[in-house]
Amino acid sequence: MADQSSANDIAARYAKAVAVSVVAIGAVWHFGYDVLILLRGWASYDPLIAELGAWLIVTVVQIVGSVLLLRDALSAATARVLAGVAVTAGVLAVSAYPPGQALSDVSWAWNTVGWLGVLFLLGRPVWEAGVLLAVNSVATLVALVADGAWDRITAARFLAVVCATVGVQMLYATFARWLIDVAREATVHAREQEERMARHAARVAVHDARQRRYEELSLRVRPLLRGLSLQRLDPEDLRVQRQAGIEAARLRRLFAETDDTDHPLLHELRACADVAERRGVDVTFMSYGDPPYLPTAVRRRLAEAPLQVLASADVSARVTVVVDATEVVISAVGDCAETLVGLVPDAVLYDEETNEIWVESRWGLQTPSQ
Repeated sequence: MADQSSANDIAARYAKAVAVSVVAIGAVWHFGYDVLILLRGWASYDPLIAELGAWLIVTVVQIVGSVLLLRDALSAATARVLAGVAVTAGVLAVSAYPPGQALSDVSWAWNTVGWLGVLFLLGRPVWEAGVLLAVNSVATLVALVADGAWDRITAARFLAVVCATVGVQMLYATFARWLIDVAREATVHAREQEERMARHAARVAVHDARQRRYEELSLRVRPLLRGLSLQRLDPEDLRVQRQAGIEAARLRRLFAETDDTDHPLLHELRACADVAERRGVDVTFMSYGDPPYLPTAVRRRLAEAPLQVLASADVSARVTVVVDATEVVISAVGDCAETLVGLVPDAVLYDEETNEIWVESRWGLQTPSQ
């Protein structure tokens, strides 16, 4: 939807540029050329008041239509009404021409009404402009036939004028419609290309980040696996077991980072808890508040201490997530060996009587006032 809206905006700008050009053409033609024609044929119009009235009507509809068009306020119904009034004014002007002079130096309405039709129907299907131009031409044709001026020479002149004026006007209307449509399509294609490139860049960035993370983990996992395979490390050693559990939890958290979920932090913590539960540890997981979105690096930082407690617990562990308006707090309690103290980078308390370690990770949130 956003792409379509952007495409419509650009198409509207192209339409505005075309509209300005048509308004300029109509204004120069009507207030320049038509005035000269009126002055030239002043004495020949019958009745003169009808010719002046037609010119004034065309002037009014041209001004009204131009203002509405340039303000993007010209509706389809209004455009059709103005076009109909312009054609009617053109018929009135033709009726006041001298007999047989609908194609002469005193005729001005045919060309002007045609350009007004292009102006008013600029945002409409091209066939509507074609219908108006055809009706406008038929009005002149009927006047010539009714005056008895229709012969081979007049027919040739009529066809020449149709090609020279109506053809140009129809070509302009068609080109304007094509230009607007092409602008809209080009914008949509460009946006789609940008989205494809952005998605590709995001995939590459995610892939690179994962590769770096895999390499970081492999620096710790490889020596552990090599030591076990070469029997340099004893799998019965509690320290080896604890280290293996921690690395397994880190891997599980890494895999969870790629999952699509509403609350990534809780999802990754539950993944770490799942590793502990598979070892038979009784894990209690509690969450209060709705965690906001946090960057991956922040989530890793928050989850590292609870991860180590979960991976080192022997019988039971408890993870609590508390979120308020100012910070995210994750605390974990587990019956871990005292040797874990000093290895966890966050706040640590050790209870010698219960052999439990309590750790806490915090991350401050940016408040609107800050």
